[in-house]
Amino acid sequence: MSHQEGLGKAARCRMHEITGSQVQMLLTKLQVIETFLPDITLCEILSKSDYSVGEANNKEHENGGKHVLQEVSIIGHLRRINALRKDITTAIELGAGTGRLSDRLQRVTNAKLTHILIDRQDFVQNHCRDRVLRARCRSPERQVKRVVADIGSLQIHDYSPINTSLCMSKHLCGPACDLAITSLSRMAEHSQHLLPPTAIATCCHYLCTWESFIGKEFWLALGLTTEDFIVATSCSQWASLQRKKSTTSNVTSASTETVILPDLLKVAHSAKVALDGMDMSTVEMKLLPSKEFEKIFAREEKAMLGVQLKKLFDLSRASFCQRLGYKQVELVRYTTRSTEDRLLLLR
Repeated sequence: MSHQEGLGKAARCRMHEITGSQVQMLLTKLQVIETFLPDITLCEILSKSDYSVGEANNKEHENGGKHVLQEVSIIGHLRRINALRKDITTAIELGAGTGRLSDRLQRVTNAKLTHILIDRQDFVQNHCRDRVLRARCRSPERQVKRVVADIGSLQIHDYSPINTSLCMSKHLCGPACDLAITSLSRMAEHSQHLLPPTAIATCCHYLCTWESFIGKEFWLALGLTTEDFIVATSCSQWASLQRKKSTTSNVTSASTETVILPDLLKVAHSAKVALDGMDMSTVEMKLLPSKEFEKIFAREEKAMLGVQLKKLFDLSRASFCQRLGYKQVELVRYTTRSTEDRLLLLR
């Protein structure tokens, strides 16, 4: 496969094109790179005042159960990074969908914020929370606005002052996450590098495309290639092969062990030095034939590889955010209820 072939296709359409040899080569590189990458802390913040036990246990409703607890944990992290301080007056939800996260935040903050819901799809009113959100607004200073726009060309600063806003999302699928962070970069250019505190839950990495991917600099600095990117997007979906996440408790104590990420480009350069020390021709000679490898590559190993690749994609994005001007960037596991469990926190 050439480096440019299939860069814009969804991974689900090209999984059959990936060979066992390509997966083995990527695994070999990851064995070196992984030793340099920072760990991701599990920090699920579930404040009892932010939800009811009844809705958290309502697994039959499509917006109950795990979705409630994910929303609550995202809001807990916004509170932890001081994004809900008094001078923040506007919450911007990117890829808002039906507005469930905004609905939760409005309830938690007693409707003290203006809410701007941005999505490229124009939802039928009966299917979203906009009316409920507007009904809660008691102050004329607080509004609820629905913006139908493509995040790829969005100018966020047209809708709210940067210094009084926060941004959030659950979940931005694949390239939508990259486009959303790109919109933050346009905001920085417009506002003399002021940036809003932001929480973005990432997902569906298998849909990522090289064209929209914001983590190219970090990816290439590691010594990885665009062909590795194609293989990685395809294999990232194997993370779903993990054993079902535990749901034995609805309350998880807030961790104090979250860590601000180090300068990730420096990490990448160190990893590349180690990777460059490998004799790739010798590695290639030791690879198993593709069909033989595919027979012995176990489900658990596939799941582990998928998790590693999701982490790699999100660290690449985190590196971009560091270069964008965010002083403190974190990547945490914010939920135990899903394999899509990473939250990018920017401040």
